[in-house]
Amino acid sequence: MRCAIIVLCLLLAVLPAGALAGDPIWTYSAPSEIACLTLTPDGSHVLVGGERLCFLAGNGTPLWEQWSAEMTASSADGRTLAGAGGLDLALYAGDASVLWKQDLASDCVALALSSDGKRLVVADLVGEVHFYDADGTLRATVDTRGDPEDEEDEFQSRVRAIALSGKGTYAAVVSSRGLFYYTGTGRRLWTHEGMLEGGTAVAVSGTGDEVAVASDAGVRLLNRTGALLWTHPSRRPVTALAVSEDGSRVLSGAQDNTLACFDREGEILWTFTAEGWIRDVAVSKNGSRVLAGSMDKGAYLFDGDGNLLGTYTLAGCVGHVALTADGTAGVASSSRQVIGISTVTPKAAATVPTVAETPVQTPGVPGTTETVTQTTAIPTAAAPTTDNPVATPPGPEGSSMLPLLLACLLFGGVALGAGYLHRRWRPAPPPLAEEAPAEAAPPVTEEETPAALPWEASLDEGKAQEAARLLSRQMVALIEERTGARVLLTADALDACPDQRGGLAWFFATADRLAYAPAPPEREEVEILAAAYLSLAEEIG
Repeated sequence: MRCAIIVLCLLLAVLPAGALAGDPIWTYSAPSEIACLTLTPDGSHVLVGGERLCFLAGNGTPLWEQWSAEMTASSADGRTLAGAGGLDLALYAGDASVLWKQDLASDCVALALSSDGKRLVVADLVGEVHFYDADGTLRATVDTRGDPEDEEDEFQSRVRAIALSGKGTYAAVVSSRGLFYYTGTGRRLWTHEGMLEGGTAVAVSGTGDEVAVASDAGVRLLNRTGALLWTHPSRRPVTALAVSEDGSRVLSGAQDNTLACFDREGEILWTFTAEGWIRDVAVSKNGSRVLAGSMDKGAYLFDGDGNLLGTYTLAGCVGHVALTADGTAGVASSSRQVIGISTVTPKAAATVPTVAETPVQTPGVPGTTETVTQTTAIPTAAAPTTDNPVATPPGPEGSSMLPLLLACLLFGGVALGAGYLHRRWRPAPPPLAEEAPAEAAPPVTEEETPAALPWEASLDEGKAQEAARLLSRQMVALIEERTGARVLLTADALDACPDQRGGLAWFFATADRLAYAPAPPEREEVEILAAAYLSLAEEIG
């Protein structure tokens, strides 16, 4: 009966929380520092860039973790992914396979991919911008630097950002020298050199008719011909910028902790002040939802009128945010954490969330699992919608929880009554029978200590590369022993074990990378490889 009372009290205490405002629907811990974050317009995939490139399903489930990219971009369907880091530029398929790779002459500093995956624009450290087709063909290279023979012209150009229109028809580039507008194939349409006081960000509407540019001094909006539509000064440098796909809303965030929303005519519709700099901002295609990340560790969700719908607290400064095109879902990240956010507002009833932690195995990495915490919302009324920029006002607080509250009270009453009847009329316990003397327990024998695995000694001595080589050799010996095949090449191992083909391909590629890398790998990387070996060893008959 005491348990029933405790359960009832807990239910009554928890129920008023209702929709659990501010709780993410899933969380993901990245294996390395997060450098960039991308969400496909339909919310089906999430791309996380950093020392390890991570591709997630829309519910936060890791699909694969491979390669490395400090800058990333994804096509709308998630089938084409672009990544760049240092001199390396690559285009990947959604299954992590490499479509093509290019070596740049100078370090990559900015990157953008069109929504259909057919246009890729990359800027390097010296100020050149390169335009590629989907097959890796270089269509054009343009130079944003000044004339080296003109003593009054600033020659150096540091590109800060690149933005493309919906299908890559137009490309906007902002640098320390000004704003440049090109076609998707690299033909210059117009430039505004010297008009910016330290360009920081650029954004383009879906049609390319609106071009927003930010600087240390404020925000400007231009049309497709380069004509200036309006200017709004800022007291501190602007650090975040976004334009809705239809061009009706411009969002800017600055170092004065202020987030501002403008209409197409430059009128301020609403503002919000956080406790730290606004680091990033995203807006749905019609401006009905806005998501902003701040250095105060908060991700803030708004409707189109600036009403704060939710605040989400992360482990650190929120450096990246993204929204789906319809504004029904979003993501936000701190240095190593990514959260999923549901932005919909129920029409008439709340939802009952259920939380479950599920170990997820990373494809291609046998034996390694990650825990993705998911909160699944179970709707109790009509499906929500966000098509209207004006959020649907919720009903009176707690009204939708009344039926559930009554059901819980009824359950508690039944439990209390059942406990009382059980206690009142339960039969007397039978007399205790004499216990037979217990038999003597068999002597405990010491278990044999398992022999150390060949690579463990090398790993303990700090010889990580040697351990990776030993793991590779051990796998070859194991395959030859269990299958009778002669393994001279990786292809021989894959042919001998067709059921483990994908896992073995990853294993040998990773072992070679760790064993022969210029710099010794981390111990954790070799331990992951060892775990994959043990898992594959169990599978290979």
